[in-house]
Amino acid sequence: MNIRRYKPGDEGQIQSLFKKTFRSERSLEEWEWKFKHNPEQPDPFILLFEEDGRILGHISLWVSKAYIQGEEKRIGLRIDTMVDPDARGKGVYKQLNEALLTEAEKEGIAYLYGFPAPKAKELFLKYTNATHLTDVPRFMFVKKPVALLASKLKPLKMLKPLDVIYEKMKAPHFTEDPKLEVKKISHCDEAFDKLAEKTRSQTDAQLVRNATYLNWRYFSHPKHDYTMNAVYRGHELQGYVVTRSNDKGAFHNGLIVDWLAVEDPLVWDALLKAAFRELKQADVIQTWALEHTLPAQILKNYHFTHKDNPMPLVGKEVDDHMDKLNDASKWYITLGDVDSF
Repeated sequence: MNIRRYKPGDEGQIQSLFKKTFRSERSLEEWEWKFKHNPEQPDPFILLFEEDGRILGHISLWVSKAYIQGEEKRIGLRIDTMVDPDARGKGVYKQLNEALLTEAEKEGIAYLYGFPAPKAKELFLKYTNATHLTDVPRFMFVKKPVALLASKLKPLKMLKPLDVIYEKMKAPHFTEDPKLEVKKISHCDEAFDKLAEKTRSQTDAQLVRNATYLNWRYFSHPKHDYTMNAVYRGHELQGYVVTRSNDKGAFHNGLIVDWLAVEDPLVWDALLKAAFRELKQADVIQTWALEHTLPAQILKNYHFTHKDNPMPLVGKEVDDHMDKLNDASKWYITLGDVDSF
């Protein structure tokens, strides 16, 4: 088997393979943030298929701490699985996935999960006996329908002033709690560690969203600009929300990338209100939420529409005792759990 671990100096070939496979440029700065600055895995978890000095295949994990039934475990998000188009048919993908399970077990990683494209999903299920847990629901709130339609039908641009009327009519009326205070955050402190601890048992499986993780994930990202707002009761942190604007062609797309809070609907209301304030220029606001979670209920309360289920969630236990996680109702998932958002 021509598979080995990453070693310094492989970056050039990895970046070339990424461009050839995905037809997209990626800066070295972004690669380093992703694989070398990860606080839970500073030594990149990358496996490479090499033949005659050429890297023809690549599979990697974004390793994080997670609360599994309240206990801290290590889990890995499968990312950047790629095979040189000229090397397909050699069984490279199969060998990489088999090696991944072996190496993950050696490193004490309990569970692997991912959000693969259709073909990658099919092969991952086939070669690892993984489980398709669900297709993650996407929720949408249309603020400016004319602007959205005009992005596809240009003559409708002249009707955009109608969006002002529509937006005022459809603006959510949020429940207010005068004891809650919203603050903009530029760096997460130990209060976020306490929030992670406080919410560790709200679901059976969720990332440890502590200060170290959040500062790396959102305030150190070399490509995307995120905004974080937090809700406090007195001096105690109750929750946070992360938003980002993502222009898609001719319309303005707002994203609720990540949020976490105590189980108090008024706190979640305050977070959603903060998100609307940050995304006031957006034509549409989108996010993910699994149906069984409190965030999904909050979104529905404020007239978000369940648009579709665009992304499969696939999992594979490395530790045999983790098979209980092969059930979507155990999970808490946000857009921020995916490396591309």
